[in-house]
Amino acid sequence: YLTAHTDSEGDSEEEKECMKSPDATVKSEEELFNLLQQVDNLHKGSEDDKKEAFRLLLEKDDKYENCADFLWRLARSYGDLFEMTTDAVQKRKYVTDGCSQTFLINLSVSTRWSSFGSRFAIMCGYMSQFESVQNKIRNGYLFKEHLDKAIELKPQDPFLYYLNGRWCYSVAQLSWIEKKVATALFGTPPTSTVEEALQNFLKVEEMRPGYSKCNYVYLAKCYKDLGQKTKALEYCDSALTVLSVTNEDKEAQKDLEALLLTLKL
Repeated sequence: YLTAHTDSEGDSEEEKECMKSPDATVKSEEELFNLLQQVDNLHKGSEDDKKEAFRLLLEKDDKYENCADFLWRLARSYGDLFEMTTDAVQKRKYVTDGCSQTFLINLSVSTRWSSFGSRFAIMCGYMSQFESVQNKIRNGYLFKEHLDKAIELKPQDPFLYYLNGRWCYSVAQLSWIEKKVATALFGTPPTSTVEEALQNFLKVEEMRPGYSKCNYVYLAKCYKDLGQKTKALEYCDSALTVLSVTNEDKEAQKDLEALLLTLKL
């Protein structure tokens, strides 16, 4: 269950949620607040900026290891490094360490659960790239559990519906053997359809028109799978108008080019 990480709206929504007063246990609250603000700004910058944010967070890891707001940003930085590197060994290390950070976050804080829950879901998705079919399916259930609760608590966040659309689309594409494995492990396989995925991606576009290049590409994929070629081409055209800035955008561009080839046959 590969989930997508978005460098724009998704994280900005989460940042607002996590900029609330630092944990009471942290003595140097002003220093912590300034650090969090600094790494949030760096996160929105270049790859070098994101690496610098990661370095700053690692320097303070021992000091703020019990602060959920700090840990959330460290987990996000691991996700950034995962996205930026092409080395498979490093990717696995970043996602493993990032998952460890999300486990340390106190998810019982319901007022901020949506931000922490979506971050945990993202890391589960990254981890699935390195797992066996069994663990990939297990992570898929965990991902959906956290995502559903995040949506319940923060239904106005388009990023969460984008993730949900990705989950629905992935489940709709499960192979026969993957469904058999899921049945053996859990008694029943996860179920979803391309139509359900489409409704999530359409909701994202309704809530935030022009949300992302990736959302346009997935809208096009859904319409193609549903046999609606004209609508698929319409969203391909929309995707072409969005510049490829992030690594996710660049991957979406590759998918878009392949999709256009099949649609124009």
